[in-house]
Amino acid sequence: MRSSSYNIVVKVDDKDGRYALLNSYTHAFDIVNQNVYQYLKTQDEKCGISEETKEKLIKRGYITSLSEEDERELVKRFLNKIYDEIRLKNFGFHFIISYDCNLRCVYCYEDPILNGCACLPKNRITKEQVDKAYEIIIEKDKDRTGIKVIHLYGGEPFLAENYEMLEYIVQKGKDLGYVFSVTSNGYDLDKYLDFLRENSKIFSFQITIDGVEDIHNERKPHYKNKDSFTRIASNVDSLLKIGIPISIRINTDPCTMERIDELLVYFRERGWFQYKNFKPYCALLRKEVPTVNKKGNFPKEMFTQSEFYRTFCEKELGGKSEERFVCQDLDVQSVLNGLLLGKSVNHKSCFCGAQTGSIIFDPLGDIYSCWDVVGQREHRVGRYIPNFILENEFADKWFNSRVSEHKCVNCKYVFFCGGGCLANAFRVTGKVQSGECNDYPRLFKYGMQQIYNKKIQRGIDEN
Repeated sequence: MRSSSYNIVVKVDDKDGRYALLNSYTHAFDIVNQNVYQYLKTQDEKCGISEETKEKLIKRGYITSLSEEDERELVKRFLNKIYDEIRLKNFGFHFIISYDCNLRCVYCYEDPILNGCACLPKNRITKEQVDKAYEIIIEKDKDRTGIKVIHLYGGEPFLAENYEMLEYIVQKGKDLGYVFSVTSNGYDLDKYLDFLRENSKIFSFQITIDGVEDIHNERKPHYKNKDSFTRIASNVDSLLKIGIPISIRINTDPCTMERIDELLVYFRERGWFQYKNFKPYCALLRKEVPTVNKKGNFPKEMFTQSEFYRTFCEKELGGKSEERFVCQDLDVQSVLNGLLLGKSVNHKSCFCGAQTGSIIFDPLGDIYSCWDVVGQREHRVGRYIPNFILENEFADKWFNSRVSEHKCVNCKYVFFCGGGCLANAFRVTGKVQSGECNDYPRLFKYGMQQIYNKKIQRGIDEN
């Protein structure tokens, strides 16, 4: 017998010598003392734990009779089984209306195809292309139960000049029972208010506001008048009053985080927190951008994922907003809360839907599976004009991406991170494959400490 290679152990209480103990494939989650920790580490009988405790450690998977190789093979089979159950089974559908945008965000990952050296045509998707896409959606989605969602993307999908095509897409989808999730910069939404009011029940929006007004306008200027903050904020007001759910994304780096309290005050003064359909969240800005504050240049190193989350927690931003203001943490808190409450939590066999069944229809007749690489034809997975076809040479990179075939199979975090973001791996390594961790282990360990401090220690102290 030996300790499982997939145990995650984090010291959460220095004073009382307590450790959070989690097995990633059995999903057992416990708080243990120093004696149990030492026993798991050394298997020394002198650690002074009872036979009953030993039996519990075995039953919950912390102690195993499998060799390291056999346990790794067990994990590999489990990962493949999970992946096969979801791969190309449950599709997600997206329309790119055009490769055109009215803002010039300094960190835009689409900039080369929107305005740069690889600039694509600005023509909008056609009605004939939309009709063909809906034929595919109907066929692929025929067995779906529950809410049916189509995502609208760009460029900027809600450009004023896209009105007629958006109306066509939405009406066709509405007739088929779909609702629409939108990623928009929010600038031209005032041109659509009557349309959105008539269809408020079938829309939800993500709109980006990158910090207080001067930071936002520096990073997300309109291509003509530079100032985009005032108009976007006004349009958010209008959509909240209509009742449309609005998620405000704040792309965050150290400069933004330093003044995040000012933005929180602005949201409150604007009255946005009074709306139940308002939800702001911080997301990590991954590309370094030139930043300026009142004192001039403000160079700072970028956050790692764990530093970003730790800083958000230390500033107690959730508590300052009745937990309405949240931080992107790759679902760590959701997973740990679920395990703590004994809920069923899915094991991950991939990072996201780009590896299982995301279908993005673009205006050039190509299909992509990942938002981060749209327009880069070497990353397309197929075409839908004149007919739907997945091109194996390209599609297998995304739709047959098995984390079990990479070094991740040896990692104790694999069932929670799913091998990491493939697009991020490509940016870092030049390869579309799992294994780019993006600071996930430190993020997860900090998340375990947070769960203990907020929810577990209180119960222990009260008892």
